[in-house]
Amino acid sequence: MKIQNISIFLLFLIFTISCDQLGDSLRLPGEDPNDIIYYELNNDYLAPESREFIEQNFPSHSVNTSYILIGKNTYGFEADLSNEKSLSFDEDGVYKFDRDHPFIKDIYEKGKFGREVGDKEDKDEEDNNKFEGSGKERGEDRCFDYVMPYSVTMPDSTTITLAEEKDREKIKIWYENNPKVEKRPLVQFPVDIYFNFEEKEERITISTIEELKEILESCREFDKNQENCFVIKFPYSVEMSDSSIITINDVDDWKKIEEWYENNPNNEKEHKLVYPVQLLFEFEKEGEDSEIVTVNSLDEMKEVQSNCKENNRKRKGKRDRCKKLDLSEIDECIKNYVIGNFSNDKVVHLRTIFTLDDIMIHVVKLQENGILKFNENCEFID
Repeated sequence: MKIQNISIFLLFLIFTISCDQLGDSLRLPGEDPNDIIYYELNNDYLAPESREFIEQNFPSHSVNTSYILIGKNTYGFEADLSNEKSLSFDEDGVYKFDRDHPFIKDIYEKGKFGREVGDKEDKDEEDNNKFEGSGKERGEDRCFDYVMPYSVTMPDSTTITLAEEKDREKIKIWYENNPKVEKRPLVQFPVDIYFNFEEKEERITISTIEELKEILESCREFDKNQENCFVIKFPYSVEMSDSSIITINDVDDWKKIEEWYENNPNNEKEHKLVYPVQLLFEFEKEGEDSEIVTVNSLDEMKEVQSNCKENNRKRKGKRDRCKKLDLSEIDECIKNYVIGNFSNDKVVHLRTIFTLDDIMIHVVKLQENGILKFNENCEFID
């Protein structure tokens, strides 16, 4: 009888511990635990509201490890303290409950960062995938839009034609009906495009995957310039792959580079900036003049770009890291993605986190469609 009572007690204890562990998902109301993924955070990117709570209520303890848990409709934060206690916070960084043991991360799946290193997917297909679509299939590292109507081939070889904005819903529905499919649609050639950054809309016809690659590479270069804290001062020159030189005296001269590629469709090499060049740095503080710096080589340019990125992060300050941003503070590429894919929805807020491995992830909360994740390049993360 005594042995039986001990057995019952042990079963009750195991059940209680299991419930406590499963209770880790209760701070994500309405979420299936199987849908929840986690990222281990750089501790500076725990929600600032949560950091403030810990500083006020546990002043003698530090944060050992921290995590963000992300479901389909909401997300939350976890913090393991130096006293072996762990705290749970909701998406607003508000304290929910604590435990007398570290957070049990192993019951959840580790989050992805986008394209994995070593992914063997064909590069041509990857470039073809950078088209105007919906949900997981839309690529954001481009500076152009497709002119409707155009068609895409789905992974099951069916064709969907997009003649107007509402037709994007057809692609979204296809993936909802095929949830296990990872492949993206392929745009059908020829297709017309126009560039987003040009005031006057000019159409260009793309007939092959090679032409699309060239356009995408130009987009990536344009995006890099947009992210920098400087502009290249006019005039400057670029060297084409045939050793010819194109001088850029103003923005309109960028078209000379486009025309060169149109006249050399078999070219696969990128053009190069001719050094030295002068960079114009624009300061945010009122009363400060812009600074002009001469860069003499590609190595110097890379160093300047790296410093730009680091200074942008430092300028935000520790208190602003992972803060909730509203629509007016969100990158244009993410705004465009939401407008193109969820036109009837609204952005509630965005937080930018850095993982323990120093990988940036943007977490976006939509009013109706829940949580979206983007990497540093504004690429949608499955």
